[in-house]
Amino acid sequence: MAKKRNGYSLIEILLVLALLSSAAFTFLVHIPQQMEERRLELSAAVLLQDLREVQQTALAENVWYKIKFSVYTGEYKIFRQGEFIRKVSLQNGVHFANSPSDLTFRPTGTPDTGLTVMLASGDLERNVIVAPVMGRIRME
Repeated sequence: MAKKRNGYSLIEILLVLALLSSAAFTFLVHIPQQMEERRLELSAAVLLQDLREVQQTALAENVWYKIKFSVYTGEYKIFRQGEFIRKVSLQNGVHFANSPSDLTFRPTGTPDTGLTVMLASGDLERNVIVAPVMGRIRME
């Protein structure tokens, strides 16, 4: 008569622990990088949306709008004909990778100049580009 076996062997338990620890290690290594990517994408999307909104508002109201970038504080300010409207801060860990010049949208909705705003977080970068002639705004 064969003896009934209750429980698991030491090898089986060690194998399960090794698999669980390797899965946990992989998960914990990727979380910070994914958070960094998410913060960068969010900052770039907010900037893109703000630029498009300012452009459309300048055209609709037939007035000029200006966006001033502050590299050291990681924020930009929006002005309507010189009057302060609002300030927007970049996400934690995201900064301007270049020193973008101020951008003015004329009452026609066209920008005074072309512009590339480079946002960075760690090794990652996103560019928000304003075309100089027609003012097309896009993200790369």
